[in-house]
Amino acid sequence: MELNGARSNPRAGVELSRVGALHDELLRKAQANPRKPRPVPAKVSPVLETVTLVLERAGEPMRAREIHAAACELVGEPLLWESVKAALSADVASEHSRFRRVRHGVYQIARDVKRCTS
Repeated sequence: MELNGARSNPRAGVELSRVGALHDELLRKAQANPRKPRPVPAKVSPVLETVTLVLERAGEPMRAREIHAAACELVGEPLLWESVKAALSADVASEHSRFRRVRHGVYQIARDVKRCTS
């Protein structure tokens, strides 16, 4: 591969100098205010079971944000909002799903829903 073209490109030199300056700045910030590494969680958080427990204890439909807040409180640490949303929406339209969507953003345990037989 021929490098003559790449070496003679003035734009590449400017971009590389910016990357180098950014690298130096990040190193200075890291030395001035070092961050401690986060501890590795002991196991993967059982979000689905936690969300199920929250809705079972409530006994009534809850808003998704309320479910998220209650799940975080139950676990004692923050849970990702995306994980709670994914647990709630997974197979929500399926006949065998754990949760039913009552209306936009409101969920309940599926067995609490009265199914129409007509």
